[in-house]
Amino acid sequence: MNKTRSTTNRFMKFMNWYGGNSHPSFYSEKDRTIPSPEGHNIRLKIFTPYQSNEKLPVWLYIHGGGFCHGEYDSRSNFCKTIATRAKCIVVSVDYRLAPEHPFPAAPNDVYTALQWLGQHAATIGGDSNRLAVGGESAGGNLSAVVALMARDKGGPAIKHQTLLYPAVDMRLDVYPSMDTMGKGYMLEKDMIRGFHNSYAPDQSQWGNPYLSPIGAVLNGLPPALVITAGYDPLVDEGDLYAEKLKQAGVPVLHKRYDNMIHDFTMLLTGKLPEARDSVDLIVNELQKTFY
Repeated sequence: MNKTRSTTNRFMKFMNWYGGNSHPSFYSEKDRTIPSPEGHNIRLKIFTPYQSNEKLPVWLYIHGGGFCHGEYDSRSNFCKTIATRAKCIVVSVDYRLAPEHPFPAAPNDVYTALQWLGQHAATIGGDSNRLAVGGESAGGNLSAVVALMARDKGGPAIKHQTLLYPAVDMRLDVYPSMDTMGKGYMLEKDMIRGFHNSYAPDQSQWGNPYLSPIGAVLNGLPPALVITAGYDPLVDEGDLYAEKLKQAGVPVLHKRYDNMIHDFTMLLTGKLPEARDSVDLIVNELQKTFY
């Protein structure tokens, strides 16, 4: 086991607790594979909240884990909650992980999944005209990146992006929160440095907007919900990204939970009202987008 993975094993076990099934009557949870133009298959897990004669909107969910960890089925309970409450199909994508598969493997896989939904959503009961993306941490990065890719590459059209405490800049030393919040609050600066070095070992690439979307031209992107946490080393870059989106004319709802840690939405939903409130925000924004 490489050093990055061994030092973060306990962290990821803690993060993945939200994988239980508290929806025993949930209509359908199915696996599917789709082909990649790079010659491998990409797994999807499709969460359909109820049987419907109408095509349902689709939220493409992208899990976090520092680009090195996480599984597409580790947040099943969260995906079922969003699907049920937002009345949409949630599709979780199993993108390739570093260090075995460094950048650009992950965004390429996520964009392939989005393209597949743009063409084939009807085969899973979905509406290809009502697509949105979202994810947390590294998944927030990939959500922002795939929104850029869809804009730059001619689609498919995305109605909304949900960015939960996103990692949007490969640089660490330009943000004070990396030092003030970078030790003792679960996610630590040294962990993030290890993730980045595994995901993009060639630092000359770090200015690539598909690695660091904070440096991209942000005009013409879909509306965004940006959630940040005050006790998170990523808080400064997440706050700044929300502001840059606004400056580019993108409609943004940004809420910073000052007393929360990284990944609080997933970790603390059953324990703290702030975490439940963040889930309410996600659901409300998706409902407004889709309906």
